[in-house]
Parts: sequence; C-alpha cells; structure tokens
Amino acid sequence: MRMVQEVDCQQIIEGNEDYIAHASEIMNNTMFSFLNDRQIEKLALNCDKFLNTFDYSRFIVSQIELDFPIAYSIITYKDVVQTEKLLRAIYRPHNVYCIHVDRSSSPPLHNAIKAISKCLSNVFVTSKLEDVIYQGYSRLKAELNCMTDLLNYSDVKWKYLINLPAQEYPLKTNSEIVKVLQILNGTNSIESYYDKASHYRTNQTYKENNKTSKLEPTGKIKAPPPHNVTVAKGSAYGTFSRSFVEFALRNPKARDILKWTEDTFSPDETFWATLAFNKELGAPGIQYLASGVPNRKLWITVGVMWQSKGPTREVCHGMYVRNICVFGLGDLNKIVQEKTLFINKFYHYYQPFALMCMEEWYFNKTFTTVPFENYFYKGLIKF
Repeated sequence: MRMVQEVDCQQIIEGNEDYIAHASEIMNNTMFSFLNDRQIEKLALNCDKFLNTFDYSRFIVSQIELDFPIAYSIITYKDVVQTEKLLRAIYRPHNVYCIHVDRSSSPPLHNAIKAISKCLSNVFVTSKLEDVIYQGYSRLKAELNCMTDLLNYSDVKWKYLINLPAQEYPLKTNSEIVKVLQILNGTNSIESYYDKASHYRTNQTYKENNKTSKLEPTGKIKAPPPHNVTVAKGSAYGTFSRSFVEFALRNPKARDILKWTEDTFSPDETFWATLAFNKELGAPGIQYLASGVPNRKLWITVGVMWQSKGPTREVCHGMYVRNICVFGLGDLNKIVQEKTLFINKFYHYYQPFALMCMEEWYFNKTFTTVPFENYFYKGLIKF
C-alpha cells in the first residue's frame, strides 16, 4: 500500500540513486507540516478520533504473538509526533508499554503523552519521572523506573523487555521479533565488552548539575567497584529476559553495582554491560564463550551508524549528531537489510521522506506474508 504520495518510496528503498536525487529535489521544495504536541493532545482527548486517525486497529496478530507478550520502555523528551510514530509501529494490544517523559519537558509534551496513554489501556506513563541529564545517572534511573513499573504490571506476563529512545524505529515486525526472541529462548541481547579506553568514565566521580543540565567531573578519585567486578562497556539499550530484569532490579550484588554507578559517566552504558560481563555474578540469560566473555554476536537489538574515519568507514547520507548518523533518504536501502531489531536514529523533521518511507515499508511488511529467514538468528547461539 502506498502511504507517501509525493514520491515512490519503493525506488528509494531499492537504492535507485537517480530517483533518490529526484526525490531529494522534491523534498527540498516541499513545505512539510507536522502536528505539534498541543494538536496531538487535542486529538487524543477524543480517543475514537485519535485511534481512527492513526489507525491503531490495523494490525494482524497471530496466536504465537499472543502467547509471547513483550514489554517496552520508551524514553522521550520532545516531539510527541515521533514518539507516537514509534509507538504505533510496535503497538499490539497484548503487549505493554511504559513511557518516561523527562520531567523538565514542556507541559504540552506531558499532556499529549498522558492523553495518548488514556486511549490505550496497555500504555502508561511511568509512576516516577526524572530530570534526565545526558550521560548522567538520571538517564539510567528513568529506565529503571519504567522497568520497575513493568515488573509490577500484573495484567501482562511479558517474557522480554526492550528499551528504546523515541528516535529509534523498528526493522522487524512484532511477529518477527517474537520469532527472534523464541530462538533466543531466555538469552539476552546485551552489548558487553571490556574497553580500557573507557576507564575515564569510572576512575573519577561525576555530578549532575541541574542548573546547567550537564554532567560535570568532580576531580575526586572513584573507589573500585563492589564484588571485584570488571567494569564493562556496552549500549544503553538491550533486549532483556524477564528473569534478567528481575535480577538487575532485585539481586543484592546487582543493586550494589547500581549504587556504585550513580556518580559515574554514562552509567546506562556500563550497568547492563557489567552485569553481563561478570560471569560470577550469575546474571540469567547470558551466553559466554569458552574464553569466559559474553557472546558479542548476540548483540542484535539496535543498529547504529557511528561517525568514523578511514577508507572502510560507512557513509551517512544524513547528518551526524553526537557521532551518530541521523538517517537520510540514501541510507534506507542499507538499513532495511540490517539484521537488528531496531535502527537508531531518525528525526521526523530532517529529510522527512526518510522516516515517511520507512513507515510505508514497515507497515507494508507487517501485512505481507514473507518467509522469515531464521537461520541467521539460530546461528547466533552456536559457538
């Protein structure tokens, strides 16, 4: 089904360079108009109108999916329009969704997200909001607040939890994600590795400055981590089994490590990784290689194109923000071939046809019966 009328998304997805240049010209000469937070709130105050406008009933759900509910934690701080695009793509009535809105975000954003959550019984705003400071503990705390609420959510006995920022977008349908998670069979997808170059993150203490909204070094030496663990590095995002989430939140040693990370740099990129890296902690759902380190092949949660130099570097056809590619039209052909469950990141207002065409591709994929190639994922859990 064609959702974008102005351009032929199929040719863009297929990587037709001449057509991409043509579509870029059309895009550059088009005045785009997006709903603002207040407009979406107004829509969502009438739930029937909101659900019909954004077509929240068009999904098809199999019994296999119904038997395998998933929990999602979504972190957002701006642009309800993009948060809603992500939610709509991954929404299914048998899953459960927790949204954390930065406490310092605008009232219209808070009001719009609350209004949306009232229209969808399995979507809720976390019970405790944080003033999130980039690279600070508050970022991890926001995630933990949602995870705690999701564990306490009694209506859905979810099997896995996936945490996402609002700028990500799915590459796999709910049906495909379930099939991947069934193959993982309780194993997590957590990026975890030792990185000596990252010692600056944990060899001194840091403090959040709420006045400047920045994380600042204190100059004080940081005490070694508890339980003689090796501090590991990884992504802030992952695919976590329910038992791993319970372990991370409730195990005494895990809580000691969490407490230790509070005054470190980007603890969201060390906490999950450290729990996974240290085999002696006994975190459930971690597959280790013979060398004793986690199997890095299992990192399939989210794909990111990092800014790099050299002849082998990947080309970003969009722009870089904090060394991460914000995708443009010329990136879609490569993106749709990725094996990860999600991709990071898009800005709905930057090269707008990029995310619009991704939406068209994704929803058409959802309603098309395409054989799922599971051999790649089955191969991940073999040594």
